[in-house]
Amino acid sequence: MKNRNAWKVSVVAVILTVAFSQCWFYSFKGTLPPHIQSIAIPLFTDKTAEFNIQTVVTDKIRLGFIKENILQLVEENNANSILYGSILSIQDKPLVYSESQQGESVSEYRLTLRIEVEWFDKVNNQSMFKQQFTGFSEYDPTGATEETRDVALTEAINQITEDIINKILAGW
Repeated sequence: MKNRNAWKVSVVAVILTVAFSQCWFYSFKGTLPPHIQSIAIPLFTDKTAEFNIQTVVTDKIRLGFIKENILQLVEENNANSILYGSILSIQDKPLVYSESQQGESVSEYRLTLRIEVEWFDKVNNQSMFKQQFTGFSEYDPTGATEETRDVALTEAINQITEDIINKILAGW
């Protein structure tokens, strides 16, 4: 009788192990339309006066898609979908003021980046969505800390990239 119960427990344990281990192989790719396997991200347009911002933003968003590995990043003519983008604004606003011997000064700024993107399905020739995204981060204008404006810009772009990828996945 003991051997039979031990055998039943072993079978149940194996079944549970197999059932739960399948969760480790879950992929978000299954949540996308089956005909969309790739994405192209052409250079974003720039509606700001910020030097070289379109290259920085586009490259960082492309890297985000490569890291997430949800869709294969390819050239526009080989893509099933295209992510068009436009940089609407980048603003630096004072966030924290400090008193000093010279008077009041800004000790922390908030960088806010606004981007509009459209995800276009080339196979069905239709827009999947068009939406604005905002990312922000704080930085020290004096350069006394590691929180520089470049770091703040990278953090804002990373927020937006994550939001775009989540929007693409959440739609399906």
